[in-house]
Amino acid sequence: MNKLQIAIVGLVGMVPLSAMCQTHGTPAPRTLQYQPGAGGAFVCADGNNRYTRALYGSHTDWRLETSDRPIFAVVKKGYHRNIRLVAQVDGIDYPLEQVSPCTASYVDGQRTYQLTGWGGVQLTIRVIALPDSEAAIWQFSSPALAGKARIKALVCEIAQPKLSRNGDIGADKPGVLEPKGEVLQTAEVALDGNTAYMLVNVNVMKPLAAADGAKQFAAAQQYYEQLAARIQFTTPDAYINTLGGALVLAADGDWDGQTWLHGCIGWRMPLAGWRAGYLGDVLGWQDRAVSHFDAYAKSQVTHVPATIPHPSQDSTLNMARAEKRWGTQMYSDGYICRNPERNDQMHHYDMNLNYIDELLWHFQYDADTAYMRKMWPVLKSHLAWEKRNYDADGDHLYDAYCCIWASDALYYSGGAVTHSSAYNYRGNKLAARIAEIIGEDAQPYRDEAEAILQAMNQRLWLSKAGVWAEYQDGMGLKRTHDNPAVWSIYTPIDCGACITEQAYQATNWVTRNIPHIPVEQSGLQTISTSNWMPYSWSINNVAAAEVMHTALAYFEAGRADEGYQLMKANIMDQMYYGQSPANFGQISHYDAARGECYRDFGDCIGISSRTLLQGLFGIIPQALDGKCIIRPGFPAEWDSASVKTPYLSYQFVRKNGKVRVEITQNFRQPLQIIFRQNLGGGAFKDVVGSTAKTQVLEYDVDLNPVKLAKYYNANVTDIFKNQYLSPRPQTTTLQIPVQGIGEWCHPKKTAEINDSVFRTKIVNGVFNMVGIPFSTPQKGENIIYTSLWDNYPDAVTVPLKGKAQKAYLLMAGSTNHMQSRIDNGLVIVTYTDGTTDTLALRNPDNWCPIEQDYYVDGMAFNAPQPRPYRVCFSTGDVSRNLGSIIQLGGEYGREIPGGAGQMLEMPLDQQKRLQSLTIRTLSNDVIIGLMAVTLQP
Repeated sequence: MNKLQIAIVGLVGMVPLSAMCQTHGTPAPRTLQYQPGAGGAFVCADGNNRYTRALYGSHTDWRLETSDRPIFAVVKKGYHRNIRLVAQVDGIDYPLEQVSPCTASYVDGQRTYQLTGWGGVQLTIRVIALPDSEAAIWQFSSPALAGKARIKALVCEIAQPKLSRNGDIGADKPGVLEPKGEVLQTAEVALDGNTAYMLVNVNVMKPLAAADGAKQFAAAQQYYEQLAARIQFTTPDAYINTLGGALVLAADGDWDGQTWLHGCIGWRMPLAGWRAGYLGDVLGWQDRAVSHFDAYAKSQVTHVPATIPHPSQDSTLNMARAEKRWGTQMYSDGYICRNPERNDQMHHYDMNLNYIDELLWHFQYDADTAYMRKMWPVLKSHLAWEKRNYDADGDHLYDAYCCIWASDALYYSGGAVTHSSAYNYRGNKLAARIAEIIGEDAQPYRDEAEAILQAMNQRLWLSKAGVWAEYQDGMGLKRTHDNPAVWSIYTPIDCGACITEQAYQATNWVTRNIPHIPVEQSGLQTISTSNWMPYSWSINNVAAAEVMHTALAYFEAGRADEGYQLMKANIMDQMYYGQSPANFGQISHYDAARGECYRDFGDCIGISSRTLLQGLFGIIPQALDGKCIIRPGFPAEWDSASVKTPYLSYQFVRKNGKVRVEITQNFRQPLQIIFRQNLGGGAFKDVVGSTAKTQVLEYDVDLNPVKLAKYYNANVTDIFKNQYLSPRPQTTTLQIPVQGIGEWCHPKKTAEINDSVFRTKIVNGVFNMVGIPFSTPQKGENIIYTSLWDNYPDAVTVPLKGKAQKAYLLMAGSTNHMQSRIDNGLVIVTYTDGTTDTLALRNPDNWCPIEQDYYVDGMAFNAPQPRPYRVCFSTGDVSRNLGSIIQLGGEYGREIPGGAGQMLEMPLDQQKRLQSLTIRTLSNDVIIGLMAVTLQP
């Protein structure tokens, strides 16, 4: 090979030889790698990640790895190749991965590169895998280079032909897909016209005639565009709008033509369990769902009776696991083997539970009685197998034997376990319903479900803590382990083994007790799976699927804002800050042991589909009962959103206190639509629709602004114009300056509060903030200030009437570091029976300084999430992260132009009649102000 002549084109720099690699331990800081672009694309400029976005093409183990620059690798065992592209212009060779600027995008299974050089000339490169063969096609276009350039593809061996985990990030060493050795093949095409094409067939490159190339490229492009379009999201959040097509393409990569796989790349093998099996129904591929379930139904052991009694432990493995021997209680009738259409393999996991849960969800999407009858023996045998193995003592609480993703190193020594009991509760409950439909005896399954739920509530629910125990010991003192991992919280919620109050309390336990980890400077936090120590794999990790399943539980519990924040934290962590655009990976960058590891993992793709479609968009088919619930989990500030799936689409609009939802359903059997309105605090209200294909549901958002005008005693802008002279200490001391802001190092500090723009946003005396109407004047006094200073009263009480389940409060006031981590004030609601509810105003939890934004990094500067909504008085912007909206930086001096108010939400007892609301200041130095109150009946 001739030595390449390297030319500087624009800004050319050597790109790192590998994608970024994180050492174990404290994660390295990251910047945003990708941004949402037009048409749902993931976009980067001059990125450095190499071989991190796979294009899957056909449903085999072949894939094309693409990079942030145009350098590629074919990955297929025995056929690995590296492919570099070179542009020859005026006799000089330009390695295209070194040309800058380079903008790369990924959307609809296609990677596109916009390169600029050669005196401002642009070269566009597009590459897409072919859907029906182990091949990919490149398109090169540049009108300015037509007749002046040739494109060469240099094909080499990869640096490490023997891959450990198929070349996946975090598992194989960095650089394994880089070029090594001499060029094995050169393919060349001239840019004689505007466009030229090349194709790789398995690992052989060749040029294509323009007409043939255009035809093949257009056909592949159309195929993937139509595939991606089956799921579409339109929301106010650009980071969410990219996910519909990305989800479908990842799922398609996880399909092998018969079943869903363990993973697309590092774990590309069949697996009966974990959560990939949800994909067929949630993404509207009922044919794929049936294929998957049929294949593993044939893997269920059917002619091996259980003749060997418990226990059957493997003495060669020191009694740690079951003996692999046919006829034991485990390896006998009912057991489902790990590979499709093979019921003669023993494996050390209980894949039954996840497989059956996914099958039951299939019947909720399509209650096909013929298929239910076909699968009834599978379901019946499974439930008998679970009972025989894991509830041998008949107490209706089940042991867990490697039955969830977090199974490695997890063991319960025959104890009573929350997550496995919850799965068996749902299994028996829905088995009873299926039995009723197909004419089988439902009573045994109904009885077992009721007994499981009763036992869980009596022995595993910890009422004082408001959460389930991880498990109860089966031996010794039979203690309950009262510090559960997230799987022991999201599973009973997801399986319906609780009432709404329990779900709400348990998710609050997660918020308070599970470690939260900031996702860079996004203002979002992801979570670990537990706080257990010492470390062992799968016990305490930052695992994407576990985060997404926990977020789904938040949505199911009615904690929409928290669910959205957690879901988006994982999305940002994996797909935008991570090394792989649109990645549904397994392990997070923040995992202390592994770091970012494994891409497009089947378990994460599967549960992410549910979190997005059943959680965020709230589409919950219940075909076994003839209905479909729509329970959106939208953030409060969203006034519109829409979703499209093959089985149901809807458009949500909230305007002027009314909600309108236009719905189109395409279920095989029409379902009655029920729109479930989230009232907060775990309460819901149903709006009942019909079974019509197309229907419109409308309802009023029942919110009552309270008139406070005659109680106002100041303008919000007065706060730092006053002189707060008394009471003051009667000794020589250091104290707050008389203007109510600053300290002895900054005695003349002040802040200008200017609400002029805020007042222009008020229409007919109402300011709308994330869908909540607040009564507030355009002119004149607009706040009730209280303070321990003599300038204002210590407390003010205003009358209320009627009943309400919630009060929304628009507030503003001061606080400072000397009043941190202590209650600054109180909001007290009194009922006519003399009882009260109280909301403490605490810095930094829910009480913010009017003049600035808190710096929160999740470490030394930590505050509960999500943050309160704030409104910037000088712009009218509303956000939970106002600092990012108005672009505040740094730790110090985060002044908000014009100042900001904040909205708080106060749960009330809707069974009691209201009498009054009191705001009271507790802290010296501070001013507590109430601008508006709105009640939700």
